[in-house]
Amino acid sequence: MAAAIFLLVGPVYSGFDGELPTHRTLLQVNGSWAIVLLMFPVLVASVPMLVRNQAARIVAAIVMGGFVFVSGFSIGLFYLPAGILMLLAACVEDSARLRDLW
Repeated sequence: MAAAIFLLVGPVYSGFDGELPTHRTLLQVNGSWAIVLLMFPVLVASVPMLVRNQAARIVAAIVMGGFVFVSGFSIGLFYLPAGILMLLAACVEDSARLRDLW
């Protein structure tokens, strides 16, 4: 969510207007359709919180990794930490199962 908010309101584009430097946000340059692209990883990351099983975490990690790979040279690197955390979450068992062992 932090990456999406930063990309929406942070100045990620820079250029020159005559001799003056200008800075614009992703939303100003690309329009409102950019919200869909920025919120897709947020929705993918929220699926394992709603569907609490191992398969949902694995599928979400694969989809997030694919998104990071495909969009890696533009906005994908902003979501790389979330992709790594999704991969780690897919590799561990449910915390409730571990808690029941103790």
